[in-house]
Amino acid sequence: MAVAADVHSLTSRRNIGKAADLLQSLVPRAQCFCFYGLDRSCTWSSDGADDFEVNEFVADLHADILIGDHPEAEYVRRTLKSGRTLLVLPVVLDDGTELGFLVVVFSRNVGKSSWFNPSLLADILAPAVAVIGDGLRVDRELREALDHGKDVEKELKLVYDVDEKIHGQSRSHAGLAQLVGQSGRFLGIAYSVLLMPAKRIRISATHSTWKDVRRKALDRYLIDQMLPRLEGKRSPVVFEIPAVEGGVTPADEGYQTLLCPVTDQQGNVEGMLALLGRVNREPFNTAHRRFMSHVVRKVEYVIEKSFDSMTGLMNRSGFEAQMHEAWKSLESDDDAHQVIYFDLDNLQLVNDTFGRKAGDEVIMRFARLLDTDLPRSAVLSRLTGDDFCILLTHADAEQGLKLAHQVREKGQSLRYLEGDKSLQITISIGVAEFNRKSGDEGASVTAARMACEAAKDHGRDRIEVYDDKNHSIIRRHDDMQLVAQIQQTLDSDGFVLLAQPIASLKSNSDVPRYEILLRMKDDDGSAVPSSAFFSAAERYQLMPQVDRWVISKTIASLSDHADLIRDTGAVFSVNLSGQSLTDDGILEFIDEEIAAGGLQGSSLGFEVTESAAVSNLAKAQQFIDDLHERGCSIALDDFGAGLSSFAYLKNFAVDTLKIDGGFIRDISDNRISESMVAAITQVAKVMELETVAEYVENKKTRKLVAELGVHYAQGHAVGKPQPLEDVLAELMVRVEKSTA
Repeated sequence: MAVAADVHSLTSRRNIGKAADLLQSLVPRAQCFCFYGLDRSCTWSSDGADDFEVNEFVADLHADILIGDHPEAEYVRRTLKSGRTLLVLPVVLDDGTELGFLVVVFSRNVGKSSWFNPSLLADILAPAVAVIGDGLRVDRELREALDHGKDVEKELKLVYDVDEKIHGQSRSHAGLAQLVGQSGRFLGIAYSVLLMPAKRIRISATHSTWKDVRRKALDRYLIDQMLPRLEGKRSPVVFEIPAVEGGVTPADEGYQTLLCPVTDQQGNVEGMLALLGRVNREPFNTAHRRFMSHVVRKVEYVIEKSFDSMTGLMNRSGFEAQMHEAWKSLESDDDAHQVIYFDLDNLQLVNDTFGRKAGDEVIMRFARLLDTDLPRSAVLSRLTGDDFCILLTHADAEQGLKLAHQVREKGQSLRYLEGDKSLQITISIGVAEFNRKSGDEGASVTAARMACEAAKDHGRDRIEVYDDKNHSIIRRHDDMQLVAQIQQTLDSDGFVLLAQPIASLKSNSDVPRYEILLRMKDDDGSAVPSSAFFSAAERYQLMPQVDRWVISKTIASLSDHADLIRDTGAVFSVNLSGQSLTDDGILEFIDEEIAAGGLQGSSLGFEVTESAAVSNLAKAQQFIDDLHERGCSIALDDFGAGLSSFAYLKNFAVDTLKIDGGFIRDISDNRISESMVAAITQVAKVMELETVAEYVENKKTRKLVAELGVHYAQGHAVGKPQPLEDVLAELMVRVEKSTA
């Protein structure tokens, strides 16, 4: 191994210089000591000056002497023209490695002295030569260690950079591209490619020397011929690719390829990261394989974060990355992509009927259905649950709609069978255009999803194209805008509680009754319409949070007036949504809040809409029974709005029927409404239930419902909603006056 660079270093000079005193003490009559490297340059001189005559002698010295093959190689004695005598001693390690040679310079005519014995002097200097050799050996090993350390540091720095970029990389495909490109550049690779056939991934980086190589043919060869050879492998493997006779490209000259298997979480090989040919033609070594093992683990990390574990399709994170790249690929204002959103209409019915495993099987079958014959310009993703999405790049609306129809037609075969039972699965589909006018990539996915939800609302098993002039889609868009405001209001306790009195239409009842109402304000302080607020909260599953907030705040307000509530027997009724009926933790929450507030259960009432109770029949029955055990009263709200109201009524052990306001508003002018209220009142009387007429807005309506036998009235003719604290203050004043 050549060490010329080492012996010229400052460290080498110091190591040799440490032997100067030893050399001088062993041969005190020597004029000077010099050390020369294998390149015949003087590395060190004891007198610190160049000696041109000695330099010329060394330059002309026979090469065999320098490499130890000359008979005189043990030492060489020469007399220069100046009359000085030189003794040349090779410096050789125990393993035979030559490091250089020591030149001992004696003054003129010393060689003629009787005391001058070259053989004896060589023996005397042997220990010093050994010291010099050991110093140079240590220096060389240190240099090699430092060089190796620099290589390792460089490798670790790249590994660190890769880690930092990948873990901070929200755009997964960009992260994969960085891994392929950086690892290829670091190892000087001619062609690097990540191939994941099942996931439709092909990401490559090509050195300029291979720009004319048929890379698609190479990819096919890698998938068909080399990928099977990686089965069962976990570490990178080196293969020799032989030269192609008569070839014209660098790839035909033969090269090494480093194939790195990419596995899933179960250890199955899904693909490979292939490094074909090093530009400098040097072979791959252990360090290269070690480095690529780390890179492949990062590839697997990115893929795990970017793809759905059940279906193998791209997940939401990966799809968002593709949408971002698609946005950048739009070539003009006229260029467009299409976003196609899919929702399995009755997957929940499959889960309820056949079990969760059956639902998962349907999801897998639908994923395969979508992936089959998917256009090369399309990207497929399972966003969540039973929601899937296709990005069709550089396509117009007609092409997007055509693909949607093809999927819907194929979906007709999506039937689940088990024994003698079967269930047809239908698909609702929404299509939206994605162009430079659409806003960011998220807006287009949102638009496609709204169109899909419109398809569900309009009957399911159909296709809707997003249209910003469609009022149902605009309503849904408004709901989505409200969701963030609702969550923010929940977090900041920004809702307002009102209480509206429910007045007795009979003279023998003086128990105060109220319904708790909820109001919300927008960022400008304006009231948000209740219909819009509840529509958004129900659509996006926020009602359980809203209901819990109302229960907690109502009980907290009432607990400050616990004695007043107990003495008057006042009842405050809270509305519960259908979503809360299916919340298994709601009863425990109510118990905890009542206990913390120190209230009696009889002070609280709960109102459940008829439609919510009917849609969750078993849950509603148990829920009502459990609330009764706690002393709470139960009202069935909006009664009469359903077609089967009377048929279901016997299933619910409620205390009160609140007659749907649709019958009350026009009762004085509509005989049918009057007849319905009369019928409800009669049934309630037989079942010993109390009745409440909502939306009593004038004295005429109040008088009429009283004549029909309704027990209570609620509406502006009775009392308008007021802040709960004001109502409690008025109740306190009323009690004080009555006891004065």
